[in-house]
Amino acid sequence: MTAHETQLVPVSLDQMKMLFWRLDLTKRSFVILNDCVFGVLGLENYRFFKDRTYRERIIFPDDLASIDSAFTSFKNRVTVRMIFRVQSGGSTHWFKLTGWPTDNHRYYEGAVEDISEHISGLKDILNQQNLSFLEIADVEYPVAIFSEQDNNLLDANSSFQELFNIDLSSGEKYYFKELVKSEIKLPLLWETLLSERRFEAELLLASTDGVDSKISCLFKYFTYAGEGYIRLAVVDQVGVIKSVKPEVVPPVQRHEVTVLCQNMAECSSIDEMLNLIYDSRDLFPGMDVIMFSDVYARQNKVVVYPKGEMLEPLEPASQYPYTGTIAENIDKENLEYLIVDDTQKSIKAIDWVLFVPKGIRSYTAKALYVRGAMRTVLIFCSLKINTFNDGHIVDVTDISTAFHQQLKKIRKKPL
Repeated sequence: MTAHETQLVPVSLDQMKMLFWRLDLTKRSFVILNDCVFGVLGLENYRFFKDRTYRERIIFPDDLASIDSAFTSFKNRVTVRMIFRVQSGGSTHWFKLTGWPTDNHRYYEGAVEDISEHISGLKDILNQQNLSFLEIADVEYPVAIFSEQDNNLLDANSSFQELFNIDLSSGEKYYFKELVKSEIKLPLLWETLLSERRFEAELLLASTDGVDSKISCLFKYFTYAGEGYIRLAVVDQVGVIKSVKPEVVPPVQRHEVTVLCQNMAECSSIDEMLNLIYDSRDLFPGMDVIMFSDVYARQNKVVVYPKGEMLEPLEPASQYPYTGTIAENIDKENLEYLIVDDTQKSIKAIDWVLFVPKGIRSYTAKALYVRGAMRTVLIFCSLKINTFNDGHIVDVTDISTAFHQQLKKIRKKPL
């Protein structure tokens, strides 16, 4: 530590269970701003920040992804606040990590604090707080508790039962997906809730009379006694919407799809196949772009090949991390296919990294597998919202399967 750096931090901070540090983003170098000798990280703090292998060895496995995300945020000059755990000597130690960009664009600073001694008290406070979340009988506004595991309704106060026209005393089982409609696909909604722990959304009450009530809801995810729960509170009734039957999309002529698949069997390259599908885009009114994602999950890599006009060009064979992609979403949720009606309402990282900047507003994706491992994802894209629906999936599947089969043949041919 240089003399200048020593002057920046009072000597008294050396006595705290807190380590202060600075990252020089220009030089990609790291310095410690005080001589913290407390805790596990105080012993080899330089290795924690500079040696990823060392971090993987000591950090609690469930916290590794969050730590990796934090280190990426350092480089992107994004403020970080997180809790993580370190395993040492058979014990678990808790730490709070904070980081912030400085006024000087070159530097990023932060602190790591050992909070292990406070965890027991914090757990007691959280348990009491979470127990109170389960007590809903006397709450004045509509509120209900769903299980995390299968989203079935465990409890609801009288206001909620009246609003949703249900009766828990009947013994009938109710599930979230039966009670409300959401513009966000349910797997994405739950993914957001589990990561954010709390968020607000507008939903529609399921109805049978052609009139939907729009409600504003506050979701909270919490645990108690080892079980996960979802608390849904209705904070406002926004209005009433008449249900409108979706426009019926004329079915694609099966003969045209068959011809397209047959012609694909004569192609000798990825580019030829994508050109064929793109030239047949009138089969799906509103389709503007076709993309092929070549998936390498174990290498955390997806290679994308596009064909079509977008707001910004996308180079063939552009690479993206597998984490946060359509492929991972389909695999993790065990989906047959994926339809996104509006990318600007999505929470998937790839939608904001790739699709939104290129002007793509909706898409449908179909994945194919080789020996149980996902390798091919074909994505039919549109610059308009709500372009694709379930009625397209049979033809999307046939085209994607033909593409996948011919791709395997192309790759078996000698160079």
